[in-house]
Amino acid sequence: MKNSEPQQQRRSTATLLISYFIFGALHESAHLITASWLLPASSSLSAILNDNNSNIATLILRIMLGRCINIPIDSTANNNAMTIALIKHSGWIFSMSIAILCHALYKHLRISPVVPLAAYITALEGLTTDLFGFIPQQQSNRGYMTFFCGNFGILLLNSSWLSIDGGRTALDVLEKMVNVTMMRGAQSGGVVTFEPTKYSHNKTPTTNNEQQSPPRHPPTLKGIRSRVVNAKRTDLSKIIKQKIIQDNCSPLTGNLHGYNKSEYTVNEGGGKLVRGFFGHTRFATSSKASFEGTHPHQWSARREYNLYSFGSASSFGGGSSDGRNIRSRVVVEPRIVGVENYITHNGVVGECVGDAFALYG
Repeated sequence: MKNSEPQQQRRSTATLLISYFIFGALHESAHLITASWLLPASSSLSAILNDNNSNIATLILRIMLGRCINIPIDSTANNNAMTIALIKHSGWIFSMSIAILCHALYKHLRISPVVPLAAYITALEGLTTDLFGFIPQQQSNRGYMTFFCGNFGILLLNSSWLSIDGGRTALDVLEKMVNVTMMRGAQSGGVVTFEPTKYSHNKTPTTNNEQQSPPRHPPTLKGIRSRVVNAKRTDLSKIIKQKIIQDNCSPLTGNLHGYNKSEYTVNEGGGKLVRGFFGHTRFATSSKASFEGTHPHQWSARREYNLYSFGSASSFGGGSSDGRNIRSRVVVEPRIVGVENYITHNGVVGECVGDAFALYG
């Protein structure tokens, strides 16, 4: 049973990712098919490939991984607003239909629940971009519309990302993600991560024989935001990374705080935390590109609560040292956890509840 549970989790994760990529590709394909139908001359497949200076394989990768497609529009032609609106709204309408269909299949045919979850996320992304216009469709002098969606983030599921070089390689990857995401706006940007308010004294074991006691409870977390407003001649990805290093790394070594602590170590240390960074780059559409308008926003101020974990009560009674059975009351001691919420422009909320981080689409 113990071996089957991790296998089932891996299968569910793989199914979720595959479904997410497929539904994203179908979403962008809906824009492409609608444009080819309404504007066959300027938005044919050959015109799209020529406009993007790419081949069919590059276009597929752009749709699958970038969840983005450039649709050329002939600026000299008489394309009315209704035609452009139909191309724009075809994506979210199609994704909503897929989400409804997957929900019905889950209810009646009992398909995997992660499949409709991926459909829900894709539909919500389509609503925020195509319907509500939180990400503007860019147009160039050549006349094309860009449809895309998504934030950026990284989860360090393998603790080696921290233990090998203190997380510096992970921050390099995060910088590249910001650089790619800058195509949807590079006036300002920010990243939020979560750190324990207090680390244990245990460090990562250096040998297989070295033993250490795991923390009794996951530590309570605090959110740390790193936000910047881009200047005229600066690279947003680089200054965001510099701000993250300033806020989250040791000034002497450049390593992430707590990189070698047992909270993040699964080998012998009983690590219960996964380090994550979640961010957003912005193009100001209805307000100034100011620091106050830079995401992530803090949705609710930090508050502390008493958390009662009945599943891991420290004393259940039921016996004594001399073998006699006695009756005793269960003693459950609360622990204090901090709760704070952050939100980005696309409606993806990071919620920190004591020791967990959840990402909602």
